[in-house]
Amino acid sequence: MALTDLRHGFRDDGQRQEVQALVMDCLADDREQEECRVLMKFWWQLSMTYQEVTEADLDRHVRPVKREAVQRLIHAIRSSPDAIDAWIVATAREFSVVQDRGYEAQRSRTERASRASRASRASRAEDEISADLALAGIEFLERITTEVSYPLPGSGAGPASCRPEDGRFDSTPDEVVHIDAPDMPAKVNAGWWRMAQAFGLFDEKREFLLSVDYRSPESAESESCWVRVRLADEWDLAGSGSTTLRSHFARVMTERFVPEFTMLSLDQKMLLNTTVWGNATVSTIVIRPDRLG
Repeated sequence: MALTDLRHGFRDDGQRQEVQALVMDCLADDREQEECRVLMKFWWQLSMTYQEVTEADLDRHVRPVKREAVQRLIHAIRSSPDAIDAWIVATAREFSVVQDRGYEAQRSRTERASRASRASRASRAEDEISADLALAGIEFLERITTEVSYPLPGSGAGPASCRPEDGRFDSTPDEVVHIDAPDMPAKVNAGWWRMAQAFGLFDEKREFLLSVDYRSPESAESESCWVRVRLADEWDLAGSGSTTLRSHFARVMTERFVPEFTMLSLDQKMLLNTTVWGNATVSTIVIRPDRLG
């Protein structure tokens, strides 16, 4: 059966967005690239009336435990909004958040005993990271070793799962651009710059925090840390080719350089995330709860 009827089964947009957040945060894991690609197409299918993914795609590429969760969701959507509510509760209990992005890895890091050895390994890479960020017009200043707080809900939701009532602000529609569009770098740069200025990313020296993965090329385990950086007078985040700023998720869809990164204001009141979505677009969102109302 085609999956083009799913968007009509939700009680409202809020319920649909809650389901999509669970699919993105708990089921789609970009370390399993083909499975992630199909699940993100399913994520998009939940709000579209044309075919993005088929049940055959799900059967072929999604592991049984997650495939069963998706099948239960499809059945719930075709049953009632109350059945969807029950699926949300059960799925949130069954699956934990996939902690594979910089802000989550940093947030959940508790292994304090290994911090010294990790810092030692990282220090050998800082010259390389500094040179790489310079390609984008970002000056590396120092690695942050103190605790960092986040303007995110206590539920542990990441930026993409936040709602307007959590202090989420999105790019304007004209700033959302397909990753293969010729003007993608210019649009991403312009949207990021507007959001960064409008919501207070920079201090008076144009300094802010950037999430950086220190892991070595041969390591599969993320070593994400916050570093303090400064934006140069001339910069180009989306066209720089910087390895540090490159989206791993976008590699599932294109060989082109596509940026994806997380930034935090020095006062830790504002979190900015330029991210790639399952429909192969890229845009910027900001979480700033103190700007509500």
